[in-house]
Amino acid sequence: FSLSQAQVKFGLKAGANTASFKFDDVDSPDALLTQAKQAQWGFHAGAFVRINILMIYLQPEAYFTSTGGKFTYEDPNNPSAGEVIKSFDMNRLDIPILVGVKLGPVRINAGPAGHLVLSHKNDLEGLEADLKGMKWGYQAGLGFDLFKKLTIDARYEGNLGKLGETVTIGGTDFATDMRTSQVLISVGFMF
Repeated sequence: FSLSQAQVKFGLKAGANTASFKFDDVDSPDALLTQAKQAQWGFHAGAFVRINILMIYLQPEAYFTSTGGKFTYEDPNNPSAGEVIKSFDMNRLDIPILVGVKLGPVRINAGPAGHLVLSHKNDLEGLEADLKGMKWGYQAGLGFDLFKKLTIDARYEGNLGKLGETVTIGGTDFATDMRTSQVLISVGFMF
């Protein structure tokens, strides 16, 4: 293929995402910590470049994502408090690099995704997360191009690296595997 055959388009996108944090449940004499069953919604917005060469395309993206997860916490020393919903929220810069195939208006894509945490808030004391440096994951999904300028995408995102390995409850550290996953739905406009 020659670069003269490539078509380059720039676009802006925005959408909603629902995320959850996977971690191993902690059951100790001081607390019971489990993943909540409720989905937590967030949003994302940013830009992308699509380089088309015949049916194949490369699409690097960069966007701001607000995401998070919820979990339940029970304190056996205070049973009257019952089950309390806690949350872990974060804002990050996501940089996926997708490779895809275009079949008419339908696109199939997948690729690595880097995540750089910009800020976070944690409701549960003792839940420590490793948020330094780039974390790596992957994205895969389907897209549709309508009217040559409008694009719609639905993707699944998983993470390869852990955000945290321990949670401290009542002065005791418990091992946990904290990872995020999310489903992203976005609408974009190509120039």
